[in-house]
Amino acid sequence: MKQDPKCIHGCKEFCTALEIAALREKEAILQYDSMRDECDYPDVKAMLNELIIHRQKSIRLLEEVKMLMKSKFEVLGQIQDGFTA
Repeated sequence: MKQDPKCIHGCKEFCTALEIAALREKEAILQYDSMRDECDYPDVKAMLNELIIHRQKSIRLLEEVKMLMKSKFEVLGQIQDGFTA
């Protein structure tokens, strides 16, 4: 059984939780895509397409949060630099 990496609690440059979540979303998309290609039933194909769209939205949200965190840590770094200068 594959064990997930643990949170390193050092989010300044890298967030393990966001990276793992994005990876899982991408893996799910690949699985749904493969199942959709094999499926002959239109309703199931449509539902799998919807799932893929939702997962893609989740990836975009994860990327947005990642960028927000980066911005926050840059500001905090600038503030800390102001105290040490």
